[in-house]
Amino acid sequence: MVEPKAGRDAPRLQVTASTLVRHFGEWQERAARAPVYVLHHGRPRLILVGVELAATLGDNGRPTQTSALLDPILDALDLPLLLLDGEGLIAHANAAARARFGDRVAVRTGVVALSQRDGDTLAAAVRRVLDGAPRERVSVAVDRVPGRTLAVMVEPLPEGCLLRIEDETGAIEAQATAAARDSIVAAVEATGLAALARISLRGYLTAPRPAPAALLHMPPALLTGTRFLALVAAADRPAVGESLERASDGEIDGTVPAALLTGDGEELAVALGFWPIRVNGRVHEVIAAAVRRPV
Repeated sequence: MVEPKAGRDAPRLQVTASTLVRHFGEWQERAARAPVYVLHHGRPRLILVGVELAATLGDNGRPTQTSALLDPILDALDLPLLLLDGEGLIAHANAAARARFGDRVAVRTGVVALSQRDGDTLAAAVRRVLDGAPRERVSVAVDRVPGRTLAVMVEPLPEGCLLRIEDETGAIEAQATAAARDSIVAAVEATGLAALARISLRGYLTAPRPAPAALLHMPPALLTGTRFLALVAAADRPAVGESLERASDGEIDGTVPAALLTGDGEELAVALGFWPIRVNGRVHEVIAAAVRRPV
């Protein structure tokens, strides 16, 4: 990572919201030196700025409260997050955590109340991290839902720690869903009726399959990491881009006529359809289906 240069033309520090949460301590230090732009679907949405730096940027030199800058970032994430102070008490719970746990994540309460069975184990892990241990992972039973568990990651911060809470049972279910999805994709391609491709929420092809590679006369390795719109003829990119963006937001559209650019330098007439793939209720990626059109 290149540190920002001084001056107006310095490159922006950018980070996805999920990466920010996983490595919050590191990005907190960077935000103390330069504004960090937090990305949503590949676009800057929020800015994280250290208190001393914020004091030099506006409002007549009055420092901006850290929570006022951080809270919108945490609340924008669907993942339940808790910020604990140096005593191991809750200093902030984001919107997802409040929706899941209610009063159990009120400010200045402990984490014992998160689980009747495993609350003490979680509190002990928090204390170890506050005492200098590296990150810890604790499996916590979900109260009133037998058989489901939460995976709680306890991450050290310069002052306190961060708790990331994920549905551990949901991750297993997501793996089963992914396997079923891949089987359906393979079955559709076996009919020869359509070539299917997986597209990340940032618009890039992921794990290209043989069918779209053969359709475009390109080796799969060449397609890896390619922006999908770069494969679309320039005249068709606005309409295709709008349809892809709607799918990324969870909407289901009709097909879009377009021309794809092949490795032979020719244009291939196709109909494109995009379908959002959800994991735990949230759009995870988009499936694109390309069907040849008669010229």
